Amino acid sequence: MTRIVFTICITSFSLCSLAQAAPPEASLPEKHRAFFIAHCLDCHDSETQEEKVDLETLPLSITTIEQAELWQRVLNALNAGEMPPDDSEQPGNTEKADFLDDLARTMVTARQALSDSGGKITMRRLNQREYRNTIEHLTGAHVDVGSLPSDGGSGTFDTVGASQFISSDQFEQYLKLGRSAIDEAFERRKTTGRETNPFRVEPETTVNPANEKEIANIEDEYARFTRWQKGVDAAAKTPQNQARIAEIRKTDRLIDHPIRFYAYADRLEETPDPKDFGFRDSPKAASGNPEGDRRNLAYHKHYAALPHRDRGTYLKLAHGTGRIIVPPKKTNLSPGSYVIRVRVGAVEGTPAERRFIQVGHPQRQIESRNWGLEGRAISTHQVTGTIENPETIEIPLEVTANTIREFAVQEKQPNNGNLKALWDAHNRWKKENGYGHPPAIWIDWVELEGPIANASGPSAFTASWAHHDADREETPRARKILEQFAQHAFRDVSPEPEFIDRLVRIFQTRLAAGDSFDVAIRKPLSVILASPGFLYLYEPGDEALRRQLDDRELAVRLSYFLWSGPPDAELLELAEKNELHIPETLRQQVDRLIDDPRSNEFVAGFVHQWLDMERLDFFQFDVNLYRDFDESTRAATRKEVYQSFAHLLRDKGSGRIGKLIKSDYVFVNGLLATYYGIEGVTGDEFRKIKLPADSPRGGLLGMAAIHAMGSDGIVSSPVERGAWVLRHLLNDPPPPAPPNVPQISRLNDQILTTRERLLAHQEEAQCASCHRKIDPIGFGLENWGAAGKWRTTDHAGGKGKNGKTWTIDASGAFHKGPAFSDYNELRDLIAEREEDFARGFAEHLIEYASGRPFGFTDEDLASEMVSSAKSKQFALSEFVHALVQHKAFKTK
Repeated sequence: MTRIVFTICITSFSLCSLAQAAPPEASLPEKHRAFFIAHCLDCHDSETQEEKVDLETLPLSITTIEQAELWQRVLNALNAGEMPPDDSEQPGNTEKADFLDDLARTMVTARQALSDSGGKITMRRLNQREYRNTIEHLTGAHVDVGSLPSDGGSGTFDTVGASQFISSDQFEQYLKLGRSAIDEAFERRKTTGRETNPFRVEPETTVNPANEKEIANIEDEYARFTRWQKGVDAAAKTPQNQARIAEIRKTDRLIDHPIRFYAYADRLEETPDPKDFGFRDSPKAASGNPEGDRRNLAYHKHYAALPHRDRGTYLKLAHGTGRIIVPPKKTNLSPGSYVIRVRVGAVEGTPAERRFIQVGHPQRQIESRNWGLEGRAISTHQVTGTIENPETIEIPLEVTANTIREFAVQEKQPNNGNLKALWDAHNRWKKENGYGHPPAIWIDWVELEGPIANASGPSAFTASWAHHDADREETPRARKILEQFAQHAFRDVSPEPEFIDRLVRIFQTRLAAGDSFDVAIRKPLSVILASPGFLYLYEPGDEALRRQLDDRELAVRLSYFLWSGPPDAELLELAEKNELHIPETLRQQVDRLIDDPRSNEFVAGFVHQWLDMERLDFFQFDVNLYRDFDESTRAATRKEVYQSFAHLLRDKGSGRIGKLIKSDYVFVNGLLATYYGIEGVTGDEFRKIKLPADSPRGGLLGMAAIHAMGSDGIVSSPVERGAWVLRHLLNDPPPPAPPNVPQISRLNDQILTTRERLLAHQEEAQCASCHRKIDPIGFGLENWGAAGKWRTTDHAGGKGKNGKTWTIDASGAFHKGPAFSDYNELRDLIAEREEDFARGFAEHLIEYASGRPFGFTDEDLASEMVSSAKSKQFALSEFVHALVQHKAFKTK
């Protein structure tokens, strides 16, 4: 068994293709030399060197950092319109755009060549996702990783070692989180085998009486307020009080408010004492807005008179008194796995979009109203049962040391944190029916059960204690536990005896201070979880030498690639037998890891970053425009992307990568099907649904998440969408947007179509050089609104004459062809370029798996992966197999 001494030492090691590809040539095409001479050298030749810039000796080929910096200055000056100066001959727009286009691409190539690592990787630490999964594997605890160092840099994956930084104070954070996990593991250990008694809420004995009590309180308060109000009104009419009111009005106009006026009653003469009417003082009498409560009384009374309240209750969309909260206040929930069960049915005739419940932590900031959930909902669930035949929905939950110890069930809100749209709809309903939102969801009962023993199987922490009974001597017992736990934590590497000796001394110190055995051993256990042997994926050896990984190292590399977590017993057993590296065995294990639910971590981690899906959370969508694109819908659209990728990854027979671009099916659940207008789909599980032949959905370009990312939450952005397609589907990324591009101010007051506005920007050559490639693709996607719903028209400006509505024109042409007449033809043209898509995918997969940016030394590896996958009809899983089987993946 390998033994290593763990010290805080960050070095470099290599994982690269052993075949050394030639670096890409960063050279501006010779045809542009004439442009350069005509428009640049008058001021910047070797003799003049205006502003000390000599461009005459600058070669068209970029081979050094200094040359790249000077060419970047040229590019910036041309993009900003600073050069050529106004008194010089100006190039034509097309000529200038072509020069800028080629120069921008040359600069991208130069950056790639000059920054290539040659295959070397800075030693990787566990990223947030890997740390969370590894801690859970070891202890069973769920930790909040938000306080850990951020992972990944600009344009890189969170697996890239060079962008993973850490400081000494962050080790303190690791110690703190490790101790929290160990404490939670001990708490979970205490509950093992303990019988659980579910907390059940029967709303007919809890919620309904509270609703009736609120009705009585409103009526009583209103009666007391109106009696007091009558006396205040009479006193306010006296001349002396009228003069007092006029004086107050000079500095405080709120006195003219019809209700807030009464808060000033104690400043008037001979007004009745509010205490005689049950109020503490005048401001308190007016602060509750009894008139407003009185107006909502019809809502409460309507719900109190509904049938079936003798065995359940109705959730209220506009008032929290219809919400169900479990468990009772001040209940001490131990850390562990729990389940909430909700016996629920929808009211007959309820529209599809209201047949959903949410589970989360109740908001407690507005006690009197008691609305909403704290932060985002934990989960959202479709209700398919009825009042006559309710269903039981089970929701798994995790309670940790930092979890809020109560949960709420409510009807799905239009948008978390924004009540305006909710109340606007409530008031519209009130005008129609006299009370407000009609009831949609009926609850029979809600119960919370847990902690459930071994919900996710035994942990390494549990295994370390399995055969070390309390009747053994304390120090030898502690040493054995620490040795076994450290070996698990270090991924089957035995710790050095000196390391364990230091941990044992920590244990003995705490024991001597009076701690019990279980308390004294917690600190050394948490030290293990903050040590470099745990935090870093360490592969020892001389960084200057390449060598084949041993099978244990291969098991670790493979599991963190496909599970974002440590290897399981089967991988380690094969490694112990020195059989994992055998090609047939390795292929079988890759298939097993992919089929295991733990590979969902790879799917989410890789796909989210590959497709730049962090942009999906950039904007809060305008709820007045997109009321149904709430947080639950947003989460469902994200999961659709993941599920579509996972299906192809696991479909060994027909999981062709091109189906990510275009397919005749979608993966939806009841919530997303409702949003898409697809009938006949119910339930919370995502499933494959066949699309009609004329559907624009199917594939990434038919997914709401992709188009929501190509918007700002209000309007669509053809530029963002076009650039995204070039970058991710066609493997032809546009160069970075130049700084200081001048704006066209003459357009500010004009109401233009999206196409008119963007085409006007192409009047500037520095804009045209990129936008002539980006914008046409974006125009072809304009039938998708900002929130990913199909549309045929768009609108700008206000209503009537102040606005403009137009029929969307989705035609266009790729730069230098071919042309397309609509969205369907655009999608077909993109789908035909499956090999370009495959190449881009392969490059990103190499970067994610290797832990360093893709470089020119990886060109041969990427080509081999694409060739291998092409021989298997571009099966998505074949890219993974080709990478894992390649000597680059198995080499340090």
